[in-house]
Amino acid sequence: MGALSQRTIAKVSGPAWVELHGQFMQIARLLLAASPDADSKLLTTYVKFTTSSDPNSPVYGVVWLKNSKQMMVGLALPEEYDAQELGPAPLGTVYKGLNKYFVVERGGAVPKGFAEWASLAYQNASSADPWATVAGVVD
Repeated sequence: MGALSQRTIAKVSGPAWVELHGQFMQIARLLLAASPDADSKLLTTYVKFTTSSDPNSPVYGVVWLKNSKQMMVGLALPEEYDAQELGPAPLGTVYKGLNKYFVVERGGAVPKGFAEWASLAYQNASSADPWATVAGVVD
């Protein structure tokens, strides 16, 4: 299982993040627990979770850390998968390959089904056909 970088942990460790730090750590831990090969990388305003450390590996989850009031989480779940807590992408959080989203507000809880969603998102992204989005490819 991959680990969060010290830079990522520092990003959510300041005083403003007190009410979301635990939720972020829970989400990150569950996303990384989906596989021993799972990895994460902090970018400017989000942390992306990939199926491996290879720079071209599929993204199966993203946690946006734009501010310390809420976190938006996007997952690469099967299109037909549905849960009450999941919805479309909130404005400004679209990421290629992700299709189901939820928000955790300051002091809020991580949805109870998240461990299952994280595992399913990893499996879904891992099994995606890398050639499916290449125009002109014929079987």
